[in-house]
Amino acid sequence: MFKRFRIRTMAMAGVLAAAAFAAGFGAVSLTPATLAAGPSAPATDSPTTAHPVDHWPAWIQGRPLSLHAGGALGYYFWHDETGLHLWTTTPSNRDHVFTAVLTTRGTFRDVSGQQLEPGDHYKVLDHGHRLVMQVHTYSGIDGVNFRIDGGDGVTLRLYYDGHLIDPSNIFAGRFSVHPRANPFTVER
Repeated sequence: MFKRFRIRTMAMAGVLAAAAFAAGFGAVSLTPATLAAGPSAPATDSPTTAHPVDHWPAWIQGRPLSLHAGGALGYYFWHDETGLHLWTTTPSNRDHVFTAVLTTRGTFRDVSGQQLEPGDHYKVLDHGHRLVMQVHTYSGIDGVNFRIDGGDGVTLRLYYDGHLIDPSNIFAGRFSVHPRANPFTVER
C-alpha cells in the first residue's frame, strides 16, 4: 500500500512539475541578427535586484534522475542547495563538442568546472554577465556549477557539435523536463 502511494505521489509530482513548466515558460527565438550581435542578457525590470536566496522555479529543482555518465546525449540543467549546474554526457566514445553560452542581468559567481579535462574550459565575460563553456564529452560527464547574484534569470543557448541542440536533448530538474525551445530563459 505504501509503495503504491509513493509511486502515485512521485507521478503526481512529475505532472505538477510539467504543468508548472508549461504555465510559466515561454519560447525564445534566435535570429541571425541575434547571432551576429552576440548573446545578450534577458530583459528584467530591475537588473540589479539582489536575491539573497536562490528562488528558482520548481521545474529545474533537483539533479535529473536520468543523469549518469554515458547516459542520454545532452545537457542536464538543475538547481539545488549548492547552486545551478549545467552538465553534459553522451553514450558515445567519440569526441563531441558541447558549447554553452549563458547570459544574465545579474552576475555569475562561484563558477567551477565539473570533471573538466585538458581542452575543456569555461570563462566568465562581460563583467560577469556572460558565462561560456566548451567541453569535449565522450561517455563521461563535463560541465559547470555556478550561482547568480542579482538579475531575474538566466538565458541558455546550448550547442552540440556546432549547432543548437534540439530541446529534446536538454533535461531540466529532477524529472528531466525539456524546454520548449533552445535558447530558453529561466526566471526566478
